[in-house]
Amino acid sequence: MSVGRLRLDYDWGLWALALGLVFFGLFVLSSAAPAPSFLARQGLWLGIALVGAAALQLLEKQTVYRLVWVLYGLSVALLLLVLIFGREINGARAWFIVGPLRFQPSEFAKLALILALARGLVNRPLQRLSDYIVPLLIALPPIGLTVLEPDLGGAMVMTAIVAGMFFARGLPLKHLISAFLAAAALFPTVIWPQLRPYQKERILSAFDPTRDPLGSGFQVLQSMIAIGSGGFSGKGYHQGTQSQLGFIPFRHTDFIFSVLGEEMGFVGATGLLLLYALFFWRLVSLALDLPHLGDRLVVVGAFSMIAFQVLVNIGVTLGLAPATGITLPFVSYGGTSLLTVFLAIALVQLVYRDRLREFLA
Repeated sequence: MSVGRLRLDYDWGLWALALGLVFFGLFVLSSAAPAPSFLARQGLWLGIALVGAAALQLLEKQTVYRLVWVLYGLSVALLLLVLIFGREINGARAWFIVGPLRFQPSEFAKLALILALARGLVNRPLQRLSDYIVPLLIALPPIGLTVLEPDLGGAMVMTAIVAGMFFARGLPLKHLISAFLAAAALFPTVIWPQLRPYQKERILSAFDPTRDPLGSGFQVLQSMIAIGSGGFSGKGYHQGTQSQLGFIPFRHTDFIFSVLGEEMGFVGATGLLLLYALFFWRLVSLALDLPHLGDRLVVVGAFSMIAFQVLVNIGVTLGLAPATGITLPFVSYGGTSLLTVFLAIALVQLVYRDRLREFLA
């Protein structure tokens, strides 16, 4: 079925799950937000995200693919500009601020990286070490510039995108083992000495939050107390003591899952995780239904981006991962993040919609 250039061949279940997640998020945010204005701004960004996703559907897949290197170059240019002209917030020069809206270039760089890496990998089987040169040259500029902000959380998400797409392309087991051994050797010798003191403390506190309960371990300890006190059904909407009395820092962004766990308990947390599970199942199903490797890589990139953020964000609130500033997709307050996730879904729908265009032309 088609209406002009826009063919109505979508996976509507994926859109329904995405909207279900974002409205679940708005419900939690209305309790977690420090002021009603946060909910209003998130609603405004949701409108922008929906318009952006709908506008993307007016394009054809091949049109987007022809613009890949333009989008990639623009994303790298914005990452450079934000280092010079961006606003510093929480120690990271990662934002452009326009009136009441904040714009984070690293979020859009994730989408550009997915598209560029899919183009770079589609005709390049990863059999020899030389096969990695082009993909790594694509990945290193956005990751490196994001590290310089410094936004280690954003850089970690981009690294997860690269790892997921390499794996989907057919990463040989010997290369995977070599990469793991190299990372194990580089972390204590090269990466750890370059980390700032507060970053080291965050990593150490992830393993033992009680080592500095009033400093680097405070956020995680308060989060664990909140989630544990929620019990099976929670303390009730707007009734969480840890969250409503301000013991949980960044409760509307990094630690919003703590608010959910405290006020809605095991039932609410399980409900959200179930929605995520169904969402990821639909993404996997769509990837398996795509005949072209390049299209599958785009879906895998979107899957890796969103899934990694979910795992790390929830892991942080449970004391299983160091605090990195990674928000919970669809749920946490953050307009640029919400827009990026919806554009990623729109890209997935676009490649799925046009998956047979070459055969039917």
